[in-house]
Amino acid sequence: MWCGMVAAMPPPAFADTTPVAVELVLALDASASMDRGEFDLQVKGLAAAFRDEGVLQAIKNLGPTGAAIAVTQWGGAGDAKVTIAFSHIRTTREAKAFGFRISRARRAFLASSTSIATAITHATGLLQENAYHGDRRVIDVSGDGIDNGGFDLDEAREDAANSGIVVNGLPIDADAVGLSAYYRDRVIIGTDSFIEPATGFEDYARAIREKLIRELRPIGS
Repeated sequence: MWCGMVAAMPPPAFADTTPVAVELVLALDASASMDRGEFDLQVKGLAAAFRDEGVLQAIKNLGPTGAAIAVTQWGGAGDAKVTIAFSHIRTTREAKAFGFRISRARRAFLASSTSIATAITHATGLLQENAYHGDRRVIDVSGDGIDNGGFDLDEAREDAANSGIVVNGLPIDADAVGLSAYYRDRVIIGTDSFIEPATGFEDYARAIREKLIRELRPIGS
């Protein structure tokens, strides 16, 4: 009897955390290549996704534990900031409220370079130090350029993968320079990682909606 009770206790590392189906960091590009209008299209597209019926259904399909989602901004080397801290989302009402908070987000900085490595490293730290424990942990990186920030992108990716974190990508190929191939080869990592390309900033809302539907799924589905 006593042994059974011990076996049922959560591991110490997770004893004070809330279980969720998915922990997700949505990392928005605020780098030098992103002008004000382009950044606003990211924010509006992401906010709209949390009113989309497909995304709302995906959240319902996660069951009672739902998802823990945070939004960050990233730019040059070392430039990263939490825009919305991890929020527990289980219902349509909570999802729509989260979308409203995103819609009011303001740009945190004007970066001088593009450091995808910073985005991944920052998001990895957030996933390792929060009040939730997800069956899956995912970083969703949106961006319109290649990494040129000086930090080691491969090391950042490997650190995420070694922590059991999947990195997905949403390349915004506004200049038709083959950014999708770069994100596929140099950014995403982990089991079932994927990219959802946007052909331009006007296509971002569609791409992030489709991406969220894939990411907000129960484990094994």
